[in-house]
Amino acid sequence: MHNMISSNSISELHSEHDEWQNKIKFYKGELSQFNTRLSDLVSKNSSPEILPSVEHFQNQFIRQREVLDIMRHDMKQHENAIEEKESEKVSPEDKIVKAHSVQQEKLDQFEKLFQELRNEFHLFLNKTPL
Repeated sequence: MHNMISSNSISELHSEHDEWQNKIKFYKGELSQFNTRLSDLVSKNSSPEILPSVEHFQNQFIRQREVLDIMRHDMKQHENAIEEKESEKVSPEDKIVKAHSVQQEKLDQFEKLFQELRNEFHLFLNKTPL
């Protein structure tokens, strides 16, 4: 037998989902800034020695944007599932809670990798003469 849905638990899920979407927007904005800084660097320093690194970062930025797009899509699907359960007025099932946890883990992993990329990019910018 299903219990009535806890509005607190659903509202927590929605709140976390909103927070995740904001983080994705933030990281997309940061990737745009990285691309701009990389373009500025190349316009001032086109030496062949830096081209492999430039290409590496271009590829990383493209890949990270793709990862963000996939996460955004998956999170939207998850949000739709939460809303469906909410409209049924049943408690969030284990499946929804587990899916929520998986989305959180994906975002946490992305943030860890993104921080490494950010650090690597800043080191590159600092050591590359203009």
